[in-house]
Amino acid sequence: MAVKPTDKIVVSPAAGTIVKIFNTNHAFCLETEKGAEIVVHMGIDTVALEGKGFKRLVEEGAQVSAGQPILEMDLDYLNANARSMISPVVCSNIDDFSGLIIKAQGHVVAGQTPLYEIKK
Repeated sequence: MAVKPTDKIVVSPAAGTIVKIFNTNHAFCLETEKGAEIVVHMGIDTVALEGKGFKRLVEEGAQVSAGQPILEMDLDYLNANARSMISPVVCSNIDDFSGLIIKAQGHVVAGQTPLYEIKK
């Protein structure tokens, strides 16, 4: 699943622990309370921007709730300089679960519209 952001705030897709925020602040990894490992990667090839356009709002190890702000983006800068702002939101350990149900279609609202449900 991927989204194209229209707001400068990137929120946690679920409750859990931030286990990694890349030093360029373009991506983070979240372990949910059910053990799912979610990777949120803002844009394509945004690592090449060396952190420009991204601001970290929480630190690694933070316990977060669904919809809590994690990153702030300068969308004007990123839209002008990133290859694409299409942003994957993936479960990296999906093989540990029985499947995934897509919940979102079309326009979604960060922190309000579930993208998918991971089945145990």
